[in-house]
Amino acid sequence: MQRSWLVSVSAALITLAAFAVSSYAAQYEGAPTFSAAQALQGVPLRGADYSIGSSVPVENFQYVFNVNTKWGPFRVKGSDLLRVRLREIGATAKVEEVNGAETAVESAGKTALRPLNTAKDLVTAPGQTIGDTFRGVGHIFGSADATMNATDPHGDSMIATVTGGASARRKQAFNLGVDPNTTFPPLADQLKRVATASAFGETSANVGMSFVAGPAGFAIGATGTAGQVREMLRDQTPADLEKEGRQLLAAMGVSQGTMDAFYANPNLTPTDKIVIVKVMESLGPVSGRELYIAGAANASSVEMGFFYRHQAMLIQQYSKKVSAVRGFTRVGGAPMLSTANGTVSILPVDYLNWSAPLAGLVAGTNGGELWITGNASPMATSQLSALGWKVVPKAGARLGTYGQLAGWR
Repeated sequence: MQRSWLVSVSAALITLAAFAVSSYAAQYEGAPTFSAAQALQGVPLRGADYSIGSSVPVENFQYVFNVNTKWGPFRVKGSDLLRVRLREIGATAKVEEVNGAETAVESAGKTALRPLNTAKDLVTAPGQTIGDTFRGVGHIFGSADATMNATDPHGDSMIATVTGGASARRKQAFNLGVDPNTTFPPLADQLKRVATASAFGETSANVGMSFVAGPAGFAIGATGTAGQVREMLRDQTPADLEKEGRQLLAAMGVSQGTMDAFYANPNLTPTDKIVIVKVMESLGPVSGRELYIAGAANASSVEMGFFYRHQAMLIQQYSKKVSAVRGFTRVGGAPMLSTANGTVSILPVDYLNWSAPLAGLVAGTNGGELWITGNASPMATSQLSALGWKVVPKAGARLGTYGQLAGWR
């Protein structure tokens, strides 16, 4: 009889708990769907080589775009990453014109070892872009040594490092104003194709580069110059970047295990990694920087890798323009900032809807400020306010849009 009573009580408690959870969950709101015109302002929804689908759902607080291109359909998560992709689509179409119908490949086997200085060099004499930008044979062997010891899965092969094919690809990307470590497959393929072809001849194509709205740089680092990281991406192999990055992280007190996980993650490109490391360096000797590196090391997709890169750039601007970062702290499983303004979380997201993940992010905290690059629903704003969190939308207006932070002009 007693056992039967206990079973009944237990069943009742389980039912009550389930009801409480379902009741709380019922307070959440579903992720909405917007039109492309609502999600994007000032961005053409159709171009010569692409069209953006009219329906834009929200997943994990990011807009999801269906983009049809001449190279096939692509699903792009996040409005900032979409803007990067549109820039890369334009660059890909232009690179395709090199060695196209109006291009004559001449002087097979000729290479001239001089640096590439202008966009015109790319389209008038890409055979010369094989020239090594490093100064002296000693540096070439130094790069080869770095390649042998690198763990970044995106690293160049030994042959590409020593012969200059990888160098030509990076220089072409530099002059096009795009990321040499792009995760957009059509552009990556075209950069590799032209860099490889440039080792065997010269082209007389005349392809204008006026479509590029300024060079791509990153206004980070101790000096805050946009050209600094841009030139590193041009002149250094991924292995060289890893070697320098590990030295900087070690100086910050980041553990070997965290560094190994960070550099071994294939979802973080060499660009993501050097930008993140340089931002952490620029913040000075603040506490908890390993928390941020460890968080980035767990990026589960290339979109999350881009998220951490963009977030790091925003963090640096917040520290410069709003309140100096004193350190990083783990709140709700995510690294947040400790500042004179209290706890601050900066999220490059498009739309916050009140949901279990968002509630979990702020659960058990004493409140703070949540800076987002997009907007929040009225319900999310109200619920966060009740928990002591102030939402600051459209943070890019104060901290800079991704294009501004990336050096696009």
